[in-house]
Amino acid sequence: MNSSVPIADSIRESLSIISLTPGSIVLYTALAVVLPLVYTFATTSLNAGKPTKDGEPPMPPYWIPFVGHAFSLMGSLDKLHGGYRKVDGRLGKPRTLVVFGQKIYFITDPASILLMWRKGKTVVFEPMIEFVMKNLFGAPDSCVKVLSVGQPGIDQRGLEGQIEWTKIVHKWYLQELNLGTPGLESLTREFIRELNLELEKHIGNEFEQIDLFAWVKKIMFPVSGRALYGHRLRIDDEFARNFWKWDSGFLELSKVFPDFLIPGVRAARAKVLDEFVRWRLEVQDLAESIDEDVSWEENIGARLIRNRVKLNRQVFAEDDHIAHASIHMSLFWGLEANAIPATCWLIAYVLFTPGLLERLKAEVMSCAEDPVKGSSLPTFNIDKLTKLTLLNAVWQEALRLGVSSLSPRVVIEDTEIDGYMYKKGGMIQGLSPLVQMEEEYWGKDVNEFKPDRWLPYPGEDSTAATKRIRESQSKLRPFGGGTTVCPGRHFAAQEILAMVAVLITSFEWDTIGGKVPEINRDFFGAGGLPAKDDVKVKLRRRA
Repeated sequence: MNSSVPIADSIRESLSIISLTPGSIVLYTALAVVLPLVYTFATTSLNAGKPTKDGEPPMPPYWIPFVGHAFSLMGSLDKLHGGYRKVDGRLGKPRTLVVFGQKIYFITDPASILLMWRKGKTVVFEPMIEFVMKNLFGAPDSCVKVLSVGQPGIDQRGLEGQIEWTKIVHKWYLQELNLGTPGLESLTREFIRELNLELEKHIGNEFEQIDLFAWVKKIMFPVSGRALYGHRLRIDDEFARNFWKWDSGFLELSKVFPDFLIPGVRAARAKVLDEFVRWRLEVQDLAESIDEDVSWEENIGARLIRNRVKLNRQVFAEDDHIAHASIHMSLFWGLEANAIPATCWLIAYVLFTPGLLERLKAEVMSCAEDPVKGSSLPTFNIDKLTKLTLLNAVWQEALRLGVSSLSPRVVIEDTEIDGYMYKKGGMIQGLSPLVQMEEEYWGKDVNEFKPDRWLPYPGEDSTAATKRIRESQSKLRPFGGGTTVCPGRHFAAQEILAMVAVLITSFEWDTIGGKVPEINRDFFGAGGLPAKDDVKVKLRRRA
């Protein structure tokens, strides 16, 4: 007996249900887009809060397959981890994020960060050299190749037998920038001399109103640069504008933003590079002619710089101008872009904290010495200055609030840290800035400037005070840690403390009812943090 509904008619009836009308096309397209997103979010949500199948830290939910957490990382890391803190109820567990298939691990526990630094054979910075130099400093491949020689985690094929630039320069850092070395002593001495001469150009006997942060940047930028690089580098207003324009986009450069999202940033960087090209061509022959015993020379600055110029001539082609320039510019940036904002915060907190200016002035005057030639302003015994208890307390508290430095590393072998597995090829970010601002460690007044937290409390046993302060110091890591801890940290500390000492003893200040500006934490991870707004003050030379 034949079917009452022919097979062909049945098929046509079924197809009519899913006929491709304009409306159904829109519906099916939307379903094709949305369903994978919903499925991805649902499956990743089920496992959120648990270690991955490989024992890695928990992975937060995400929506887009393969893209993963990329869009979350495009925004503020401070806000991102604020959300994780709410989930965990405290600072937070370590996290595994995935971005286009790349694993990125975030560690926030201070003990785990210290352990990460101790795993220096399997968790290293060096594989990031290429990314950092190319994207942040505009370096060519030839520069990256030179810096890669002999470095762990970097393919050494084709690099055998070449000069290990990084190891040579690291040795110089220890010789020239460590505490007690003649190089560091001469560098700080020249900074103070340059500072006093520069201040003579700007300050009179009558009160002058200034924007505090902008004024400190204007004074300190050329002074610090000349102390390190000498007077042949043209650190004029145009150079400063280009430098700070480039620096303003530093986080966006690290996220590889295109030019249309950060207009003028790469162009400004190119102009800074151009000046380093001109400078290098002018001083390179001079570098060869100066006696090795000379620790500082007015044209080319510190011996460290002179030696880097000579070494670069051995490893780069003469006409490879940007390679020469970018490697110098990276050191210059590390000095200026972090030390100057930190100085601004220290000065602001001193001026706007009731009674602190007078307390600190009385302490630093014990280290004052005769003015340098050409200036009537005092200079200071830097060795004594760095040992002052109140000044160091103010310094550490200003760093805690105003400096935000990450510790990126790459895992070159599977590594266990505090019960979690970090897989080869992944990148770890040690988030010390979160630790610096965590109520769990610092108390309810975590957001307040309280330098006395770095001093013995009234009636506190000295042993207990020492232990407490040491524990606090383990949670303050503004210069990073491990084998790649900032080599210029001692000079940065000395120039900042010296500048504060000169400014508070040489000038009278009127805060005219202002207050410390709010810190712009959208620059989380960028080193010295900027202020959201400037603040006006008045100053004049002390009678």
